[in-house]
Amino acid sequence: MDNNDRKNLEMISNLIEYGDTLVDVGANVGDYTEFFKNKLNNSGKIYSIELAPETFSDLKKKFDLYNNIILINKAVSDTNGEIVFYRGKDSFTNNIIGHDMEYRPYSEAGKIESIRLDSLLVNELSIKLIKIDVEGAENLVLRGLEGIVEKIKYILLECHLDEDWPEIREIVINNYGLECFDVLNNHKITYESSRPYQCLCKQKNK
Repeated sequence: MDNNDRKNLEMISNLIEYGDTLVDVGANVGDYTEFFKNKLNNSGKIYSIELAPETFSDLKKKFDLYNNIILINKAVSDTNGEIVFYRGKDSFTNNIIGHDMEYRPYSEAGKIESIRLDSLLVNELSIKLIKIDVEGAENLVLRGLEGIVEKIKYILLECHLDEDWPEIREIVINNYGLECFDVLNNHKITYESSRPYQCLCKQKNK
């Protein structure tokens, strides 16, 4: 866990309450899932979603015995079906876009089931927070939660690619009507803002 993640956890700590529903998209080795578990203290519900089968196996070893943690080995995207995923340089950088953040190509690692969040979470009445760290597939994940966005109070989003930022900004600010803040630089994001590395978005009326 790096300093940015530690800062994020401090920031969201006061947002999480007993009994909340939380979603960890791109759970990797489970740092956020562990934090969510400790905050909820056996209450509420945690969806912990990881793409890579090998990393997911480690995730299951850590959290399989907790009844309130739902472990899911799928790719979160804007489609329900099957897609190719790609092997990064380590467990933190596997993704579904096929290259790293400098556009160097990754090798195919196989196929995996993909799912939209508005399909996965359709029966949830309220979702306190969704954390999204998906190594360049942020726009795909955001497109796939269109049907449940009104149920979500907060989205913690890591933004990786400059070329995707205009679409991401359009989705969260214009399409979804969210209020977003640049976490690292501590200012509100507007439609003219350049890409933040991490942003926290929330419903304006919540």
